[in-house]
Amino acid sequence: MFVTSTPPQRGTTVNGPLPDLVYATPYDSSGYATAARRYLRALWKLQHPTAWLPLTVQYDGWLPKERPADGPPELMRLPGDATPDPILLAHCIPHGWAKIGAHRAHRRFIGQTVWEADPIPTRWHHELQAADEIWVPTRWNADVFTASGVTAPVHVVPHIIDESQPGDPPLDLPDDRFVFLTIGTWDWRKRPDLLLHAYLRAFTADDPVLLVIKTGRRILSWTTANETERQTWYQLMQVVRQYRNPAEVMLVTEELTDQQMSGLLRQADCFASLTCVEGWGLGAFDAAAAGVPVIITGYGGQMEWLGHDHPGAVPFTMAAADHQDRTMFEPGMTWAIADVDVAADMMRSVISSSSPIRAAATPLARRLSDTYSEQTIGQLMKALLA
Repeated sequence: MFVTSTPPQRGTTVNGPLPDLVYATPYDSSGYATAARRYLRALWKLQHPTAWLPLTVQYDGWLPKERPADGPPELMRLPGDATPDPILLAHCIPHGWAKIGAHRAHRRFIGQTVWEADPIPTRWHHELQAADEIWVPTRWNADVFTASGVTAPVHVVPHIIDESQPGDPPLDLPDDRFVFLTIGTWDWRKRPDLLLHAYLRAFTADDPVLLVIKTGRRILSWTTANETERQTWYQLMQVVRQYRNPAEVMLVTEELTDQQMSGLLRQADCFASLTCVEGWGLGAFDAAAAGVPVIITGYGGQMEWLGHDHPGAVPFTMAAADHQDRTMFEPGMTWAIADVDVAADMMRSVISSSSPIRAAATPLARRLSDTYSEQTIGQLMKALLA
């Protein structure tokens, strides 16, 4: 077999046949890369012969790059060589799939991706044609793809819970505060400004609460006029300054490892997001799997694992997907705008030990652990790869 119960270290010779699956994934800290590492770990633990092909973003999309010398340890154990005619699986946005396929000989091309609006972008109709079949994480996404006219087979392959050991808590947070946490890029689809408004309507500086916002140093897609406005601290302050006695907010912009992110989730008392839509919602998913209560917009792929009766699902109204990236988000696409006032009420209520949102957290974590484990999803992948 390709691997043994103890994974081979980098540079060692592995007895057995060469890998028959080449898994092409981004090499960064994005949601795509984080989810891909879990898929790879699941295949590796099930002894499925798999080789890793790292990708890096370029003008033409995600394209193959040199195997990094400092790659994640679990990926560096995966050899770069494979059989001459393997299955090629590209886990990234479709922009670049054709060039990934041209880079590596293969007998079957699987494209694994996710989309966060309805319908899919016009350009994807051409870019998706590089794949023989498509994997998406939710039935909601699969329905959007097929309703958009995609004719290739579309399979649902859910994301996997993080089964790695959490690292030490990366932040020194006060013990006397109820900690709300949100994780995500400062992007118009994520609408961190709406979450800030909900939090600051719910609480003042006199309340023992803290909102931790884990994001990047710069906005990803936002209407701005200069370099200063592209800084996330500036966008945060534009909201905070509207309140006379604002509750405490902590902005975290440094890069954290997977283990540190897991440790951060375990410092939270509640995860909150007023995203317009998610194809999956990895940050909220990881929080829920860790037993952290979740408040999130009640529309999108996240409802598939969260459950439509989740007490922390924020009501919404449908609206045009007015994202600044018009190469992807086009006229006619829709998404949800969360009710900020109801979200504020939920944030106030979750502090109570009798909150139904808190009561739902433990059984939800148990269900996610059973349904989305490495073993369960790994076996699904093996069946689809057969």
